[in-house]
Amino acid sequence: YIGSVVQYEHMGVRSMKRKTIALCVTGYDKEYETRIAEGIARRCSALDINLLVFASLIRKPDLNSGLTLPESVIKGETAVFDLINYNMLDGIIILGDSIIDESVIEKVHRLAQKNNVPVININDPTHVLDKNITLSDKCAMEFVMKHLVEDHGLTRINFIGGFPGNLQTEKRLAGYKKVLTEHNIPVEERRIAYGQFWTKAADCTREFLKDELPQAIVCASDTMAIFCMDELKNQGYSIPEDIIVTGFDGIADSELYSPTVTTVRRSFAEAGEKAVDMLSGMWQGKEVPDREDVVSVLEKAESCGCVKKEPQEESYYNSTYQTKNTFIEFTAKLTEMNTAFAGCRTSEEVYEALKNGAAFFRFNRLFVCIRSSVEGGGSFVGSGSMKSEGSAYSMMSMLQYGHDVPVGTKFSSEQLLPIDFPDGEKAVFFGFSPLYFSGKFMGYLAYEPTRMGGAGDFFSTWVTAINNNAGNFYMKKDLELVVKELENLNVRDPLTELFNRRGMEKFGGRLVDRARKEKLVLTVICADIDGLKLINDRWGHEAGDNAIRQTANAMFYAMPSDSVCTRTGGDEFSVILCGADDSGIEGYISRVSDYLADYNSRSGLPYKVDCSCGYCSVNGGEICSMEAVTRMADDNMYRLKAAKKKSR
Repeated sequence: YIGSVVQYEHMGVRSMKRKTIALCVTGYDKEYETRIAEGIARRCSALDINLLVFASLIRKPDLNSGLTLPESVIKGETAVFDLINYNMLDGIIILGDSIIDESVIEKVHRLAQKNNVPVININDPTHVLDKNITLSDKCAMEFVMKHLVEDHGLTRINFIGGFPGNLQTEKRLAGYKKVLTEHNIPVEERRIAYGQFWTKAADCTREFLKDELPQAIVCASDTMAIFCMDELKNQGYSIPEDIIVTGFDGIADSELYSPTVTTVRRSFAEAGEKAVDMLSGMWQGKEVPDREDVVSVLEKAESCGCVKKEPQEESYYNSTYQTKNTFIEFTAKLTEMNTAFAGCRTSEEVYEALKNGAAFFRFNRLFVCIRSSVEGGGSFVGSGSMKSEGSAYSMMSMLQYGHDVPVGTKFSSEQLLPIDFPDGEKAVFFGFSPLYFSGKFMGYLAYEPTRMGGAGDFFSTWVTAINNNAGNFYMKKDLELVVKELENLNVRDPLTELFNRRGMEKFGGRLVDRARKEKLVLTVICADIDGLKLINDRWGHEAGDNAIRQTANAMFYAMPSDSVCTRTGGDEFSVILCGADDSGIEGYISRVSDYLADYNSRSGLPYKVDCSCGYCSVNGGEICSMEAVTRMADDNMYRLKAAKKKSR
């Protein structure tokens, strides 16, 4: 293999391009998934391969927890996988066991096959795809048991599993039982308990201590081993002098706990590297097995006595202090972002507040990609539908961080980013996580990290806060639009969109108050359509409605922007305005006539639209009431209308 920039034929196009792999995973910062992803990222970097990580953030509830995720959360989280552009990819790696919706695994696999993109599934015994990498549980547990039985000579060994029926628990339990049977040690059900991969391991330990004291307690996870040892210490037992304890997985905490935990380190990073190598082999036309097992490694430590116990090292203190410091720093950044949101008037300000978080996570670049239907003034409530297969979202880039793409730049979700990135000078590593609120898919974050993971639950907490802030902003914006629309329905005439009588009273009253206060001249213009009854009788009410609309358009066009134009009745209109004097009123009325004359010359209709206008102007200090001024304007209009009839 001589690098990943090779000639290829894909989707009918022959070109030179850098290879690109997509990783589908839930739990961007969870330790197991992160270690696999780190191995993938490291191998991709070495082979100059682009890596795109599509990561939802909410994990499956623990088995037997009784918790279920709301459908809106599942839809919002898994929408990130709809962003995958299979035409852009040369391979997909999926951590199927982490995905919260099993249908996503089937969908990704089906669409990948349709587009001739190979898929490798890692650490997912439930969903067997074309190519699979497994991390052996049974054999790994056999390593621990053989060490305790053969090297330490133990016979009273208890077992704490996760959940009854859980595949990982059952495989590890099978390894435990196999070694006992091979060494003629009876398998006793009283020595088997289930700690649910969490604090219940302490309860299991208390129950064990009520019976014959075990020589060792073998735990199916390091986390349960730590809770087990906490309980043993509380009960006054020494580890490993009184009871040996072992774990499983090789998490970072197992090296920091005192005593350090003897464990089986599952080869997560090696599994990630193996997946990339399998894809490389497939690109070269090599035969690749359907299943590859990655062997785990027994890590002997203090909790079994094979490594001498040492006083707590400075590194443990440093690690604890760093964790505390990181938590304090993150809390401060989160508070800053939420506080800034409280004063945000625009969406740009909402996303500007993300810069502190991006610096905390050490992103090289961060893009906030929001659907145009959400950002561009449409209804947020009505913009949450997921896209159908093969379609794309119209997106807008809403933040500049580490790049110079202007805010508001439009692009298609098929591009993923508003930049040309797959075939640049060097391979890229981008993560994509969903932004959604109340089941509405708003868009996604696209981030270029300095390294995979390393922030624990902080990242998912940060994104959840962004979702809530942005979602509440758009909902508030939507509510304001709804209120405005309701207000318009209340004060506007639906046929002409001019104010109705309520609007005239509300907004015209403000002009009256202004004229009185500032000693301005108040003018009321009244207008009436000429011959509307004849138009209705001869050409129908549709023609009559058109005459009303065109007259309204003329009034709106001809009058100044600060005037209040109103349809007061069937064919009647009024305009209220105020100014230093009334010298321009005749000109406004002439513009109404000119507008209608121009319309009549172009309409090609068998009828003409015209209207008669009269007005009355009063100094602000002399205004008795708006009704009185309107009445005088109306009288003047009818005198003009009568004169026009007489002349005809």
